[in-house]
Amino acid sequence: MTESCQVLTRSPRRSAPGWLLLAALNVLVAGACKDDKLEPTTTVLRFGADPLKFDPVFADSQPRRKTVSVINDGRSTAEVSWQVPDEPIFLIDPPSVLPPGETELTVEFIPKVPGRLSRTLSVKTGDSRPVVLAIDAAARAIPQCVPTSTCATSSFDTTLQRCVETTVADGTSCDPQSACITGATCVGGRCIGAPKTCDDGNQCTIDVCNATLGCEFLPAPPCPGDGKCMQGVCDPVKGCGLAPMADGTTCGTLQTCLAAEICIEGACVVRDPPEGYVCAQASPCQDRGVCVNDVCVRPPATALLPSWSFDAAAVDAGTTTPQLHDFVMEPNGDMTLGGFFQTPVILRANTSSAKPTPLGVSRRCILWGPRLVCADYPASPNGRVTAIDPATGGTLWSYDVRTDRADFLMVAPQIFLARLVVQTTDRMAAVFEAYPVTTSSNPNTQCRRYFMVTLDAQGRAIAGQRIEDPLLDVCNHPHPYGVAADAVGNIFIAFSPTTSQQAPLKPGTPTLLMSYTRDGVFRWKVTDASMPGGELAVARGLLYPENGSVALLAATGAPAFSLPSALGRIVISDARFSPAPVQGSQTLSGYEAGLNTLRWTHVLPSASRFWSDQIRLASWKVPNGQRSVALTFIEDSANPLTPISLRAIHVNDGSEAFSCPLLIAPRTPTQLFEVGLNTFGMMEGALDENGGPGCGKCDPPFAGSSAAFRQFSVPGLSVPFEPWLGTFGGPSHDHREEVQPTGPGPN
Repeated sequence: MTESCQVLTRSPRRSAPGWLLLAALNVLVAGACKDDKLEPTTTVLRFGADPLKFDPVFADSQPRRKTVSVINDGRSTAEVSWQVPDEPIFLIDPPSVLPPGETELTVEFIPKVPGRLSRTLSVKTGDSRPVVLAIDAAARAIPQCVPTSTCATSSFDTTLQRCVETTVADGTSCDPQSACITGATCVGGRCIGAPKTCDDGNQCTIDVCNATLGCEFLPAPPCPGDGKCMQGVCDPVKGCGLAPMADGTTCGTLQTCLAAEICIEGACVVRDPPEGYVCAQASPCQDRGVCVNDVCVRPPATALLPSWSFDAAAVDAGTTTPQLHDFVMEPNGDMTLGGFFQTPVILRANTSSAKPTPLGVSRRCILWGPRLVCADYPASPNGRVTAIDPATGGTLWSYDVRTDRADFLMVAPQIFLARLVVQTTDRMAAVFEAYPVTTSSNPNTQCRRYFMVTLDAQGRAIAGQRIEDPLLDVCNHPHPYGVAADAVGNIFIAFSPTTSQQAPLKPGTPTLLMSYTRDGVFRWKVTDASMPGGELAVARGLLYPENGSVALLAATGAPAFSLPSALGRIVISDARFSPAPVQGSQTLSGYEAGLNTLRWTHVLPSASRFWSDQIRLASWKVPNGQRSVALTFIEDSANPLTPISLRAIHVNDGSEAFSCPLLIAPRTPTQLFEVGLNTFGMMEGALDENGGPGCGKCDPPFAGSSAAFRQFSVPGLSVPFEPWLGTFGGPSHDHREEVQPTGPGPN
């Protein structure tokens, strides 16, 4: 009520009933006055929502506004005072008086700095207690976008929520990111220049350009002979030619002390060999045989002794047992031991001391040229690729996906490395694994997201994208169990669900095979419903999945041919390919390279078995040149003192090159071995917590175990120039099809 309250008075001229009516009216008026003027109501304020939340946005300094109501529950207009929040939250035009009912307020958020923040807004009347509104907001860092080439700029569009690339003007000078390109300029967004010419004028060297080092002049492969009595020779001016081999050189398979095929003046002829004729060539463990009274006399084979060994399970008492279950071997024979997760990486173990020295923590390492490239090194935080000088342990460069691709973290904040694959001398690909945002609070989640980044030789990102497929969206821990790259840098990945909850991860079915170009552009994908995931080999246009029996065309993923059983971790030479031996079997087969045409079968004696499923290619020096051999291990029950032997099999025809017993007392069959110059290294004894070999071909292999390592001296052995050398693509684990060098040709 806004008018003054008047109390009615009694009139003396009224009758008694009138008096009663007047008294009743005064009571009613008095009640009304009590509600209005005599006892006024107290103003009560409240906010219509608490807290007020802004959706997360990018820190782009663009204002965002939200409204919230303040409610005056009283019946009178109230004078109010405000306590406004600090930047970057603002109250727009706050009113000084609030009428009864709702009043709409406008709150503004200007995100300038990444991070979460909380502010308060309060209002009160007079000396009353203030009413407080909590305000929550968050700003995301704007990702730093990496252009696909130095001829483009890239920035993050906060509206589209993705990187937007703009090409620079044609003719602009650019960095080709390779020491092998000169005079580079931008053309259509690509950095194009002239190839650097490397020519030392020597026909006996291979002139190559290394993207990091520039021109290199490498020794050319030996010039080919005629396979009989003419050997290949190289003249620096004229190139390859032929010259007669020394008279008496062996030239055929007929080699007895009664008749032998030998070279005479460059021709292979049959002669009655003289006393002392070499009737059997020497092997790493057995001297040559010579003719004595028409009998080939040869000393017995002696066992090969390790030239270096280290057993991680037998370290000094009182120290922590290092979990080592992997190694890489450089072509010169230097070994680097390693492991996964909590495991120290060991640097140049066989050349430093009997007890190697830890370098740091990493998931896995490969060799890329002269560099050791490690995943998630240093270990915290994850998501880093680091190149290390294997001779000194010094860091050459490091790539951190967290700082380079913040947009990846928006999809999956917990990110780490899954696989590394070398593409060419100037680029490699890193496949990253991550927990998606929706399940980041659960460390045991089976949901995953995957990303791939291509790096140049200096560790700079060339391209990057998320790997997407409906199979990868299923929460069954899909995982890249195999990666490979062909000679031109195309990438191949095998994804499968995981049947185990924790590492080591055991692959299931189906398998998704995907291929990308060397620039990370999608090529094709196929799904095999019955094949579990595994390692991949690629050579001469064909892709060989470890756990499948069908070779695929690398260009399309279509079937090329099939074999009766799984391909396994094969080796592939210029002329043949051979699936890995089945442990405990007695036969090993060789097929025509690129076909399923059987060319030979190597059969072991009745007392012998293939001891391991490991197989490697090597080059073996013979009197008239080099020959490619497949190396594996056999167990012979007829020789209880030295039952384990290294067996070399000529790849072209399946014949035995040599067999050398090994003086070792292993805990398990060979689990990994590699070939270097005049040497080979092996690993065995990686056991799980129950004392068994565990899930050796899971990922990571033999995780959590402590293996024994050995190295043997084998003069005449070396890494061959072949497309696919073994389990991980060669001694460097680089998963790459080896590029065939071109030897010196005739002038």
